[in-house]
Amino acid sequence: MSSGSPYYSISGLTPDALSPRKEICNYFSAYPVYSIAWSRREDRNNMFRMALSSFMEEKTNKVQVVQLSPHHDTSHTQERPDFGLVAETTVDYPMTKLLWQPSGAGYGQPDLLAATGESLRIWECEQTGEMGEMGLYKSKLSLRGKMNTRADYSAPITSFDWCQVDPRLIITSSIDTTCTVWDVETQQAKTQLIAHDREVFDVSFVTGSQDVFASAGADGSIRMFDLRSLEHSTILYEAPAAMAPSTSDPALGDGSYYPDSAAGVPNARMASFVPPLLRLSCNALDPNYIATFALDSPRVNIIDVRNPGSAVVQLVGHQAPIHAISWNPTSSTQLCSAGADSRVLVWDIQQTLTARQHQQRQAMAAAAQAKQLSKLSATGDKLGSDFGDDQSLKSPTSNTVQAMAHTAAAQALSQTPNSVAPSLTYAARLPVNSLAWHQNSPEWISIGFGSTVQTLRL
Repeated sequence: MSSGSPYYSISGLTPDALSPRKEICNYFSAYPVYSIAWSRREDRNNMFRMALSSFMEEKTNKVQVVQLSPHHDTSHTQERPDFGLVAETTVDYPMTKLLWQPSGAGYGQPDLLAATGESLRIWECEQTGEMGEMGLYKSKLSLRGKMNTRADYSAPITSFDWCQVDPRLIITSSIDTTCTVWDVETQQAKTQLIAHDREVFDVSFVTGSQDVFASAGADGSIRMFDLRSLEHSTILYEAPAAMAPSTSDPALGDGSYYPDSAAGVPNARMASFVPPLLRLSCNALDPNYIATFALDSPRVNIIDVRNPGSAVVQLVGHQAPIHAISWNPTSSTQLCSAGADSRVLVWDIQQTLTARQHQQRQAMAAAAQAKQLSKLSATGDKLGSDFGDDQSLKSPTSNTVQAMAHTAAAQALSQTPNSVAPSLTYAARLPVNSLAWHQNSPEWISIGFGSTVQTLRL
């Protein structure tokens, strides 16, 4: 028996029997997959366990728990599954996001799984001891709580985050413009605030904090809040205006978003609008960086909270709208994105951030020097005026120095984002809807497309 393990015997298996032994592992669901979440437990029996949610229009959706089979083989073809189903429950509507509890419980203790849809649900996932498929023991999902802001009606919840600093706290975002902080133990709302002018599409606690969180919404902005001082918020970023066909022209249909031009739309009347920001991801190690993308955009923008207003880095590589992003849980400079072009891209922005920081330091130093020279020049001008109109006594370089000061200041404050190319690329068979980076084994990323979930080794 493995140390502390209540179930799996690894006798006769290799030491990494409960870890993937090939580059790509598969799970084939009977339903279209929308959301994925890796278990955050560190015990080997549960490290390679995932929760999945379906996306079906009828009121019969599924939440599944799948686990890597200890008997999966490197000789398996791509058509054979490596993960097996261990638990399943039925919900009415598709879940918008799934997350396991941040701090793993000990052996024999139930693990908690949270999900959002028309409400916030929390299940306990416990192994039953009954043998199931692929050499895996079955588990059961028992509903522990279902939370709504109102008893009669609850606006759909678009996303949520589970606080890693204080696992008693969960924050949710909703289409009713609000964000709500929940106490998992009491199953009561602690705080609710109006976060945006329109729908809120995503929310996340800032790394290392139980009070500071960021949200993204349909108004095209990212905002930062502090639960200790909710009277004020900071707008970190506002998406630049894009062009779209005017909705007043019936010949243009539903007014789909055209991020670059009106090519292919004859006689289109274009109108400017601010695209919604669909998702954000807070850096897992550095609280200063937040990644986001806009509706129908093929680019990821990275925001530095110390320099609000514009993106500092732009990731350009997708050929179609992005669907999901995630930071590496063990690296402050590595990010993964996936989209409608069926591509999964891994980015490393370390060199770009270092170069940009060096440029900003140089620009600020030049601005400070020019400002000092401008003061000296102004003093010389005043001295010349005290001696009348004798031009020979006035500083001949006053205009030049002032121009230098303005140029250096403008350079220092320039927010043109640096572009980065991807360091790794993977092509899936279909558009990728979701991705999840394994927190305890960061060399693994899972992606969902169609009814397939693939786990990829970097």
